[in-house]
Amino acid sequence: MAKPILMPTYHDAVIEALRSLSWVKNADDYPEQATQLTTPAVFFSIMGWEQSPSSDGQLNVEFECDLFVVIDKASNTIDKPQIYARSAAADISQWINGQTFGLEGLQPAAFISAGPDSFDPEMDEYIVWRITYSQSAAMGEDPFESDAGPLREVWLGAAPEIGAAHINDYRLIYKRKE
Repeated sequence: MAKPILMPTYHDAVIEALRSLSWVKNADDYPEQATQLTTPAVFFSIMGWEQSPSSDGQLNVEFECDLFVVIDKASNTIDKPQIYARSAAADISQWINGQTFGLEGLQPAAFISAGPDSFDPEMDEYIVWRITYSQSAAMGEDPFESDAGPLREVWLGAAPEIGAAHINDYRLIYKRKE
């Protein structure tokens, strides 16, 4: 069975990986309210997921994720912001393909598409490129994971004669053969 991924762990791993890129000055979840942004920035969003085929009984999903490369149109430090934004989007497109963000249980990310994004009117002062990728993972904690190992003995007690004071009232109903 694949090691399951928890959503906060996945978010943190992706954002930390983005922050490690030398040219990225700001990496985080997609902003819920646009304020003055530090750019160049890359914002992360999971758009949804669908069930992914699996034969191990775990819920496997394929995440559909977006990375938004954001460049200030009025930047004083970047010549030709449009070309810079396209170049940054191309770099992220290559970088994302095959990423596992250091997490067990993730299939390598698969680049899908990239293009300008003008959907959010609050981002009109910025050049925004959306990079879409997918990634498959086992989701949630494994409900059957146990460090205890197989049972060696099973004892049965009947209420109200239970607990340490009634240990001699218990009956052995299973013993593993050694």
